[in-house]
Amino acid sequence: MRSMNSRLLLIDLQSSCYSARQIPLSSTLTSLSTITSSFRRTRGVQRRIASSKSPTPSVVRDPEIRRPGDRYRKGNGSVIESENSVSTSSSVNSSSELDLLLELLPLRMRTELNGHTEIVKHEDLKHAISKVGDFSDDNRSGIDSSLHRISAIRNRKMQIIGLTCRVGRAVSGSADIIRDLVEGGGSILVIGRPGVGKTTLIREIARMLADDQRKRVVIVDTSNEIGGDGDVPHAGIGRARRMQVPNVNMQHNVMIEAVENHMPETIIIDEIGTELEALAASTIAQRGVQLVGTAHGMTIDNIIKNPSLQILVGGIESVTLGDEEAKEKESAEDNS
Repeated sequence: MRSMNSRLLLIDLQSSCYSARQIPLSSTLTSLSTITSSFRRTRGVQRRIASSKSPTPSVVRDPEIRRPGDRYRKGNGSVIESENSVSTSSSVNSSSELDLLLELLPLRMRTELNGHTEIVKHEDLKHAISKVGDFSDDNRSGIDSSLHRISAIRNRKMQIIGLTCRVGRAVSGSADIIRDLVEGGGSILVIGRPGVGKTTLIREIARMLADDQRKRVVIVDTSNEIGGDGDVPHAGIGRARRMQVPNVNMQHNVMIEAVENHMPETIIIDEIGTELEALAASTIAQRGVQLVGTAHGMTIDNIIKNPSLQILVGGIESVTLGDEEAKEKESAEDNS
């Protein structure tokens, strides 16, 4: 790797000195021949340079900047310059860093990205930020009377340099497939990866229980994603009541407060992610209140193997078996 880097560096320096210092081609070849033993892979390049008979430039130019796309490799490992490698200083200076990055991508991806000519500026971000509410500690915000979620990307100085806009929808009838489970009164845990529709499902469950079953439903809405942004909740939750959480770290406290103060028959919770929230959910389920919540995971095994969330499915306990019990268990498994 060291010799490869030295070889590439040698080629770039030779080209820059040739254009900037006006060194004759013959002297350049002499310099290259003195270090042939150290850089054996450059023989092919030297032969190519010796065969070209371009005249010495009479005008001093700035050193040219080589792009990753200006060179490609042949089967013998030598480096060959492409026909478009020589460009004027003005064109090099006008090329942006984005163009250099795009040249590293495959042709299919580069063609698609070249169609996006609009570049987001700070003024565009400021305009978008002015249209949404204040960002909370979890860098989330929203739009009044809507279910859309706006997430901020900040730099090390905590300045917003990007936004992620997530479209929220209230899909009526999305929970009909589990209507019997919802109306049965048992607690429900919805598992899925981000973006599959967990929040949309529990929003419809909340509306179904509040409107169709006439139950007292309380939604603990940490990021205002279930009931939307603003003090007036979205119509998608029906007659259900919504409790907002001032800080993301206080979700478990608000969950217990909802049970103790507001006499709910059902509590809706989105994104149970910490051990304290899992303990609070387990406590709520043991108090005779129906709990409907969501958690990130692909299968039930992901929840079982997650130390923070395994209590939601009963938890895991280590058991030490004696020799006789182990033999009985093995024989039972063989018989089955």
